[in-house]
Amino acid sequence: MLFLIGLININFLRNQLKIRKVRFDDIHFIYNIRNDRLTRLSSLNNKKISFKNHKIWFHKNWNSFFYLFLVKDNSAGYVKLKKNNNIFLLNYALHKRYRGKKYSHKMILLLIYKLEQQLKNIHIKAIVKKKNIRSLRNLQSINFRKYYSLYGKIFLKYQTQKK
Repeated sequence: MLFLIGLININFLRNQLKIRKVRFDDIHFIYNIRNDRLTRLSSLNNKKISFKNHKIWFHKNWNSFFYLFLVKDNSAGYVKLKKNNNIFLLNYALHKRYRGKKYSHKMILLLIYKLEQQLKNIHIKAIVKKKNIRSLRNLQSINFRKYYSLYGKIFLKYQTQKK
């Protein structure tokens, strides 16, 4: 659990905020978030996503480390990790109703907490546009550290090691 208890009240998270594995019936909700105007502007790829391409992406990812974020049992966003060897690449987004309320911070903390229960060592990387100040600050507040910057993108990493 590392630094989580000091930052947030886990009981509050368990009662109000949850993550659960994505199910097939979440496909439209996640599609709408992915194509939201602000999500597209913040994403590394700004182009609108066709439902056909979203469906392919969703089927390819839905059985991995892919979670729906719930606020008081209402769908609020998603967080996904793509595993490559022992390194995870972070991808997340919130529905516009939940932005600006530090929910993405809590969503990622919940994911890390879940991973810490399952894995000995966690190594997560994130790539953020330099202009996406909110995501950058959010990740840095969760102990993601900048390790590289290139072509308007900032590369961050988060790592734990249990003894």
